[in-house]
Amino acid sequence: MTYYINSTQARSTARNDLTIFNEVNYLMSQVITVSQAGGYNVTVEDGTLMTESTPIITITGTVANPTIAGNTFIIAGSTITLGVTGNNLNSVIADINDAAVDGVVASKNVSKNLVITYTAPAASAWEVIVGAGNTNTELGFTDNITHTATDPSSTSYFNAWQGNVDDESKRDQMNEVKKYFTNLGYTAERVTSTLTGRTFKWQITW
Repeated sequence: MTYYINSTQARSTARNDLTIFNEVNYLMSQVITVSQAGGYNVTVEDGTLMTESTPIITITGTVANPTIAGNTFIIAGSTITLGVTGNNLNSVIADINDAAVDGVVASKNVSKNLVITYTAPAASAWEVIVGAGNTNTELGFTDNITHTATDPSSTSYFNAWQGNVDDESKRDQMNEVKKYFTNLGYTAERVTSTLTGRTFKWQITW
């Protein structure tokens, strides 16, 4: 017996339904929040797979379980004083996190290397520089290196929307999100993010 599916079933199978589900649910949660506050439109420029504009950069030191003698670590243009709570790895992590530099979080991996995660702001360049602090060698970092984020999936959706790449799957997913809100009576549009220039934001009006 020959088994077949029709074109509608084939298109439905090709969709990543969980991606559409997650996008719609996040957008709808924003709609509900804004409407309850008396608003009539919402713009979502980050926070979803299709709109992410603040990717995370991970930087890992090469020295395991370091002990420091120096006292400065420089990242994102901010100089952090180390050695305040001690000279071991846990103290370094505490001092970096206590400094509360925007986007910077310190932790350690299972090999006891220092791990810095940096949430890059929405901008045309997603990058961060580790400056020439006097603890770099002890922690396993190189002076004045620019670390750049891997482009998030949102850039692929943007390029598919703009026609820069031929990706029918992503176009179909975005169209399904738009159709969902249109069918409920909303106006849902994609607009290029002026912050990044390579991602879009959803604008939903009711």
